[in-house]
Formats: sequence, C-alpha cells, structure tokens
Amino acid sequence: MRTAYHRTWRGTLLACLLLVTLPVDAWATTSSGPAADQWPLDAQHFGADRVWRLSQGADVTVAVTDTGVDARHPDLAGRVLPGVDLTNRAANGQVDVSPDAHGTSVAAVIAGTGGPHGKGAFGLAPKAAILPIRVSDGSAVDPQLLAQALVYAVRHGADVINISMTTPVADPELRNATKYALDHHVIVVAAAGNNGDSGNPVEYPAAFPGVLAVAGTNRENAPWKSSERGSYVSLAAPAVTIRSARSGGGYLTADGTSYAAPYVAATAALLRAAYPRESVRQIVARMVGTARGSGPAGSRDDRLGHGVVNPWGALNAPVPHSATDPLTATAAGGSGSAAWYGWLGGGAAVVLGAVGAVAGLRLRRRRNTSTRASGAPC
Repeated sequence: MRTAYHRTWRGTLLACLLLVTLPVDAWATTSSGPAADQWPLDAQHFGADRVWRLSQGADVTVAVTDTGVDARHPDLAGRVLPGVDLTNRAANGQVDVSPDAHGTSVAAVIAGTGGPHGKGAFGLAPKAAILPIRVSDGSAVDPQLLAQALVYAVRHGADVINISMTTPVADPELRNATKYALDHHVIVVAAAGNNGDSGNPVEYPAAFPGVLAVAGTNRENAPWKSSERGSYVSLAAPAVTIRSARSGGGYLTADGTSYAAPYVAATAALLRAAYPRESVRQIVARMVGTARGSGPAGSRDDRLGHGVVNPWGALNAPVPHSATDPLTATAAGGSGSAAWYGWLGGGAAVVLGAVGAVAGLRLRRRRNTSTRASGAPC
C-alpha cells in the first residue's frame, strides 16, 4: 500500500488525501514588480557583493526535488537544466504549476540571477545550475516518486540536492537514501521544520546523521518563532519575509524553513565551486566552523545549531581537516516506517541520494513589500 506524503500550510486546516488534516506552514505574498528588499543578501547579513567576488557557484549542480522549476522565469534563465517530471505532466521538470510556486521559489533562492535588468530575485549562488526533479503538483507526493527522484539526482550529477519535506518518523528507506547520498559525495541539507511553536517534533531526514539540518532566523539573526529546535540542528539561515521568484515571471514573499535551507545549499555550492578538491566533510566543516553563533566559538545550541551560516567566513577559512564528520555527533537517530511529509513554507531543503532498494525502478525523463495572503490548495 502506498502512503501519500502531504505538504503542510501555516494558518489553515485542510482535509486532503485519506481525510488527514494538515496545518498551514507558509504565508506568501505575490507581486508583479522587481525585488527591492532581499535582506539576507545585504551587507549586514550574507554580504553577497563581496562573497560573489570569491565564488558564485559556477559548475556546481544543485538538484531541486520539488514541484518543478519554471525555467522560463527571467531570473532563472540559463540556470535550469533539463531534469525529469516523475508525475508525467511535463517533459523535463522545467514547469511549476504549484499554487505557491514552491519549486521555482526554492530554485531562485539558490540560483536567481536578478533578471535581465538586475532588479529581480537574486540567489546566493547565481551561477549554480539547477537540476529540477518534479515529484508533486503542490499537494502531495508519492513516496515511490520521491525514491525515484533521489536515484535520479545522484545518477545525474547533483553535488547538492534540495528537498523541502519533513516527516516525524525515521523512515528506514529515507535513512538509507541519506547515507547513499553521503557515500556518493553529495552534500545533504534539510529543513528543521516549522512546528517549533506547535509540539516541536523531531523531523527527518533532518535528524539523520550527516545531514545539515537548517533552522530559521529572523532579520536580527535570532531564532524564528516557528522554527523547530533540537540536538540535530546544524545551522540556521534566514526564514522570514524571504522574497523570491514566482512561476510565470512574478515574485512572492514567504516565511518558512523551506527558504532557510536553500541558503545553506547555496553556500555549499559556493564552496564546492571555490574548493572542488575538498571532500564533503571539509566543505561541511567550513560551514559549521565559521557559523555565527550566539555563544562562544565552537559552541552550539538547539535553536541555531552551530549558528547562522556565514558564506564569507566559510570561503575564507583555512583548509579544514576531514578526519571526522562535524555533524554525526549531534544528529538524532531513530527508526520507523513511512509517514506524512510536510512542505516547509518556502523552501527548506534536504539533500539526498538514492536507496538501493529502489535502484531498479524505471525512471521517466522528464523586495518589494506587499500584503500577505495565505494560499491553501489541497
């Protein structure tokens, strides 16, 4: 029997497949104009202008396993590779018809180019390539499609894979898929989740060993109130009023750890471009070792992990040792079976590979402010 993996939305209760009710986790706003406020990229936060002098993520591929990516958006022109649509609704994953443009907005946080006039949505790694893997129309994703997507990503050259899903159950196939990706030198990034103010359950795959689990912060680099916390949180990144591209050429603004994780995935792309000979452990060590925490250097807490990701510091850090994995000591374990998945607002991401059990499955190719309004398709 197949279990449907559902996405969640903040502020609204929905009855979806199997009559399961899910909470809303994102409020999004739309605008037809160019971005005027992309605060995470400014000098007080990531300092993108100086970061881009060192690296822009060139020759690095980030897989976005999501709702597809609108390759025709002017801010993503030339950045979206032919991928796959495992839902059989588009040929190559370059279409996104989800109500909140989930996959497109995630991709633009990573690799947006600002459009032809430089007034649109910029990603933190604007020269990275996006490999779109469409597994959902925005309401649910079948776990078998997700498994196929992980196989596809690893086999098609992903250096980083971005997936905005969580489950409170430590699914064994998902655990194996995470290990598969790490074993194949893929950096794994996952959102910590958006239920910090409503139970704060341990979320997977974020809590699996070796995963960069990303919590959310506000403009003051303080923990976002809805971001989940726990011993498995590795890093934090902006998750509030994140402006990004929307399908069809427009823009949106949203909250959620779905947007925090792509900033970490983009930082990984910057580092992989700058240091192509370094191992995954070394790249992760750069991010963890230079994160801006609230406590003494080298400390961590359950809200921000080791701190807010710091692309400039990571790019300028000395070559780290790679004998140990800086994440496995703080990751949570667990075991279990398939469970409901939730989309994390705008784009929290998890970087995964493929699981041997599904290796034989057949693959089909495939800052302006504005008034907020919640969307809640089922």
